[in-house]
Amino acid sequence: MDFQKSSRRNIAIRRIRRGVVVVAITTGALLTGCSIARQYFAPNITSEHITEVRYLDQGWTREDRELFYSTPQGTELQGLHYQWLSALELPFSQEKLASAENLRGWGFIVDGEDLPQENSTGLHPVGMGKHLNTEDNSERLDLGCALCHTGELHYQGTALRVDGGQAIQGMSTSGPGEFIVTLNAAAVETLVNPKKWARFADRVAGEDAAARAQLRQDLKRYLGEVWDFSRGPGQPKLFPTTEGRGRTDAVGRIGNVVFGYNLGIEENYKTANAPVSYPFLWDIWRFDWVQYTGFTNQAMARNVGESLGVMAPVKLLDDDGRLLPEGEFGQSTIDVEGMQCIETTLRKLKPPKWPEDILGEIDIARARQGKALFADQCAHCHGPHISKPYAWPLASGPQDNPSNQHSINWQWDMAGQVSYDVENRPMREDWRESLWSIPWIDISVIGTDPTAARNYMDHTYDPGPLLPQDAEGGADSRLVNAGNGLQLLLNELVPVLYKNRGISSDSNGIADYDGLNVPFRIVNKAAYKARPLHGVWATPPFLHNGSVPSIYDLLSPLEARPVRFGIGHREYNPQKLGYVTDMLAGNFEFDTTQTGNSNHGHLFTDADVAGRIGKRLSEAERMALIEYLKVMGNPDFSDALGGDPQNWNQYPDAPASALGELACDRFRPAAANVLARGEARNER
Repeated sequence: MDFQKSSRRNIAIRRIRRGVVVVAITTGALLTGCSIARQYFAPNITSEHITEVRYLDQGWTREDRELFYSTPQGTELQGLHYQWLSALELPFSQEKLASAENLRGWGFIVDGEDLPQENSTGLHPVGMGKHLNTEDNSERLDLGCALCHTGELHYQGTALRVDGGQAIQGMSTSGPGEFIVTLNAAAVETLVNPKKWARFADRVAGEDAAARAQLRQDLKRYLGEVWDFSRGPGQPKLFPTTEGRGRTDAVGRIGNVVFGYNLGIEENYKTANAPVSYPFLWDIWRFDWVQYTGFTNQAMARNVGESLGVMAPVKLLDDDGRLLPEGEFGQSTIDVEGMQCIETTLRKLKPPKWPEDILGEIDIARARQGKALFADQCAHCHGPHISKPYAWPLASGPQDNPSNQHSINWQWDMAGQVSYDVENRPMREDWRESLWSIPWIDISVIGTDPTAARNYMDHTYDPGPLLPQDAEGGADSRLVNAGNGLQLLLNELVPVLYKNRGISSDSNGIADYDGLNVPFRIVNKAAYKARPLHGVWATPPFLHNGSVPSIYDLLSPLEARPVRFGIGHREYNPQKLGYVTDMLAGNFEFDTTQTGNSNHGHLFTDADVAGRIGKRLSEAERMALIEYLKVMGNPDFSDALGGDPQNWNQYPDAPASALGELACDRFRPAAANVLARGEARNER
């Protein structure tokens, strides 16, 4: 089953073949010894000196952490095989591309340097797992949630691991010496350089001639996919604002992949000039609406949309651009069980606790002052605003649409756990004991860079066969924004993924996988959500686009915020609550004057300007707020603070999910060993 040729791929096949030749010839010429090329492809990495890794207290067991780090969701990096990453060499070198030094220098997090040589698959960063692609039964590299949502703060030789935090890698950034550029250059040189090819083939295929021949074909195919992607959603011209370290234009990339690449409609490619930081994930299951603009409410729909943006192979169209028939539509590597396992595990994750023995003791008197300031200046937006669980109205038939959605799948709505209100209207009662109602703050009020919100609202796409042709309306009437377009697709795709994985309404299976019985909804607002701030001290840089490097800078007047600063090193400043921003080797220079990068808004000022949210803070008030934010909600400090209204022990735990734990069984670290021992006993 060829998942890769999912939409109008007759053209793509020719591009792939042509692309392999073009890439091999042009890059091969560069790789013959040109000194400029050597400099271009040399890894652009930071240098780290860590003597200890400390896992912050966040309520997880070791197994929870390992599940989050390695559970796949079905995404692929243009079909890169899992074993290749550790077998490839750097361009112009015999040094391993995926050495611990290189991977950490690119901003990835690496555990387990001292892997045993026997049966070792080499180093892979946290979040780079594997899954089986049934097209050829090969193990493909899987880009999991932890790749972008695991952070580290470094201080005087200690690395503080922040699970569910913000990554600082630049996975999607193209540029001299960046990971993806170096990886693809290494793959090309491996294909055209006989000596490098021989070493690579020895590591991956051994002496088996048939396996080596297949490996060469697979590598050619991978490079063809890279070429195809670079001519489509990966076109450099689509990214005039460099994402850099720790950011990606998530919605822009999803839109370009889904509506341009998967639907094969080149006119749907839009400029993605609004990179955003990777958000932190603890307590996210409590939110009623998620994403930076708060445009969706359901965990599964959010995760499937994200997996499509990260190039999860999926079959949607035939060679003529029509939706595939039932049974073929939606065949994919997307792993909804893996996603459910990750969601179940994340519900156990607590905010990180400030480590006094490493980052310094808390000034309790100052923190008490900060508590009062937070209540006065911050809580009205950031809450958390506790709400009773919602009763979501449902569509009970094809003509129903009680939530005024752009599209609705009434069968999916009614496949959850359904109850009825006093007027006998169907609804899904949210399983959460309570939830956090997240306010939307209009871009004209918050004053922060509006590009991400405006792009979400204003970029429109032709949904192609996802929307039947309307004889009465013109072409413009068919256009949808990213949210409504994803709703058209996901209303059809997610139920198919459930069916293919054997997830049904029996025992409330669909209700559980949907994310605590929440039906899929979309809202469209030119606004950003104001999320609660427990543990925010561990999540630099700040604002949705990462344009303010520290909380101190965020609390300071606009004229005091850095216009340009370095980002990429993980050395932490515990006084300012942010990364050290010197421009060192391997750092990306963040320029706040570029489109999408503005550091305006969210201002504490006495001037009557857009984006004013509170009074100008004195130096003493800024430091008091900082001191409180270090321990806000941390139950260990509640008594010392004279009681803390943000104490996170007061919030109820997530409902237990037996189905979520069952989904995790397949991915538990010991599962493979148990299975292997069982098979060995059966053979005896």
